[in-house]
Amino acid sequence: MGRKLKGGFKTRQQKERLKKVSAGLLERRNNVDLDPSVLQLHDHCYSSLDSEQNVPSNVKSWNSGRRIVELGVLAEGLSGCKKCGLPLQLAYASDILTYGLSAIIKIPCNNIRCQHMNNVHTGKRHDKIWDANTKLATAMVHTGIGGRQVNSFLTALNIPPVSNTLLSARQKESGSAIETVAETTIAECLSQEIDITKQKFDSNELTVSVDGAWQKRGSGRSYDSLSGHCSMIGTETGKVLGFSVRSKYCKMCDEATRKGVQAKTHDCRMNWDGSAKAMEQDMVVEMVQSIKSKGSNVGTIIADDDTTTIARLRKSVDPNIKKMSDKNHVKKNIANALYQLKAKHKKLTPKVIKYLINCLNYMLCQNQDNPKGVENGLEAVNNNIGLSPGVHTKRLAILRDLQARKRRAISITRKEKIRRIQLRNRRVKRNAVKEMCEGTSYSCQIDLQDHQDIVEIPSAPVPPEVHCNIPNTAKVICFDLETTSLARDSHITQIAAVNGESHWTSYVIPKLPISSQASEVTGLTMRNGRMFHQGKVVESSTISTALDGFLEFLKAAGHNIYLTGHNIKTFDCHILINTLKSVGKTEELKKCVEGFVDTRLLFKINNPDLKSFSQVNLIKTLMNCSYDAHDALEDVIYLQKLLDFTNIRIADPKFSTATFTVQTAYFSHDQIILTKLNLPSLREFIDQKVISIGIAHKIASSNLNKSSLLLAFSRGQEEGIRQLFSEECCNQGPRVTKSSKIITAVSNFIKQHLTES
Repeated sequence: MGRKLKGGFKTRQQKERLKKVSAGLLERRNNVDLDPSVLQLHDHCYSSLDSEQNVPSNVKSWNSGRRIVELGVLAEGLSGCKKCGLPLQLAYASDILTYGLSAIIKIPCNNIRCQHMNNVHTGKRHDKIWDANTKLATAMVHTGIGGRQVNSFLTALNIPPVSNTLLSARQKESGSAIETVAETTIAECLSQEIDITKQKFDSNELTVSVDGAWQKRGSGRSYDSLSGHCSMIGTETGKVLGFSVRSKYCKMCDEATRKGVQAKTHDCRMNWDGSAKAMEQDMVVEMVQSIKSKGSNVGTIIADDDTTTIARLRKSVDPNIKKMSDKNHVKKNIANALYQLKAKHKKLTPKVIKYLINCLNYMLCQNQDNPKGVENGLEAVNNNIGLSPGVHTKRLAILRDLQARKRRAISITRKEKIRRIQLRNRRVKRNAVKEMCEGTSYSCQIDLQDHQDIVEIPSAPVPPEVHCNIPNTAKVICFDLETTSLARDSHITQIAAVNGESHWTSYVIPKLPISSQASEVTGLTMRNGRMFHQGKVVESSTISTALDGFLEFLKAAGHNIYLTGHNIKTFDCHILINTLKSVGKTEELKKCVEGFVDTRLLFKINNPDLKSFSQVNLIKTLMNCSYDAHDALEDVIYLQKLLDFTNIRIADPKFSTATFTVQTAYFSHDQIILTKLNLPSLREFIDQKVISIGIAHKIASSNLNKSSLLLAFSRGQEEGIRQLFSEECCNQGPRVTKSSKIITAVSNFIKQHLTES
């Protein structure tokens, strides 16, 4: 670092140079009338072509291009210097900072003694946000155009473009307000529809028209749009009574998943995980249920015949709801039928069909423009009519051309081609699985069929985040349980916990008999409703009272609590959660505890060379002592001593695999229950040696049973089973297996034995 000079960091030469520059600026300001470069207003700017994301813009020449200015705000800013009050002159402006459509003009005071640099705004602001930018974002939503169209329009006027980052931020701001206004107007329209319906028909049942649309319209089997929307219109008022949106994609969530990290807090709009075909039915059901929750009923639905909407409405909302066909789709179905009849009826010539179709519906042809030609042609048009071509116009055209060249260069690389193929295959495969699980939800004239397959195959459970990021301020509380047996549904006989010098324990009267093996290990027995430990009577309580005491001990320790125990991930946590659920205290543990640490996994990481990782062996090997094992209180006291003796820092990231979240503990417990529920239905497959017990457990734990397999086979034969078993689940690999041998064996068994019965 340089030596600090007297009077600051400036040297004498620097000070003299600064005086000369200031004198030159003052002389030019005094002779502004004689300086043509100040008077001449150029219709261009000196913006860099590097990026269009800069906020504020790097346009430095304040008199370049055109600006959107609120005259009242500008007049107020020029009314006087903020320091001396002398009126300012726009001709003296030295710089400009562009913020979207608005800007701050830097104007120095003309007073030689003051020379204060004033910031003159060109528009109003609210909470440091420019009004013009918010209104621009609102206009974009209102007109349905995007950032590229807006900037093409602005640069054609030689107005500086607005960065996509700024537009996105302002759209989020205006979007919430637009949604609020939409909900208010929908409530008013619904009230009007109800009043008119009562007056005309003396009925509270509304007749509404519904239809959905997708941002990517498909054909054949290519219905894979990432988003869709649906609206409901009252037949009497013709006004919108409801709207709904479904989105399968969020860029921030997708990037976080790809990188294997947790997504940042954001306004996530992803609310759909099914196929694109099933969006419309779900949205209509949601809107009808919403109207029902407001005290009104929908009696009749006017819709097309291509979805199972009415069947799902009758199943989940109202079995008596009526259906009317939409006339536009009736016309389309008639047109398709005419062309199918052409082969059998010679008089039904293409000319006749065309005439009939024109009578039913007129087809509009849309011309596709050439955006690149329009961009490059703007400059030529301006030159032809005697106008400046505009640097902003040229800049955006050049930038778009560079971007297009870059995209083309990237798109033809082998890596990018492979990536496109992988993305397309993943999307097609995922969409096929969803469609198979949902059944036929969208097909031509499906609503006219007598039988509609709308039974859904359950989705695979989504595992939560597994490991914890334990802070250095975490409080470690050791706990242990003694139980009636080694089964995961056994009852607790003793709970103990220790936190530093504080410890707590309670014996519990179980509702199941204590097994002889457990009594031999723990020394606990029950005689005549009383509990004995090593032959001595001990004070015991009910499980509800004991859990209350345990939870109070945890609450007294404060916040940032991490429960620590030996082998708790595979045993103690399941027993504890099962017991909490049985007494209705499930949520209490979530409020007290941030996560768990399994010391068995911890010492496997810290001392990998040990032959045995039982708590008794760890204490004997590392501390060279023994203790009264299988007494819950003694176990937790010596476990805490072991952690203190080894001086293991649990917050170290290398021990993260020994930790697990509360959500993971509950998820693992639910998986055990789910497996126990579904496994009996797969007994035929196991007994006939079609699948192993391990594969059966994977099928059952993925929320599948015999009925699910039969349903998948009925919809897709062997391919249906393949799609179901090989479905990718949250970067956890296939749902069951990708083995063709297992998939074929299951399919053949269903075909030969189960479909016949």
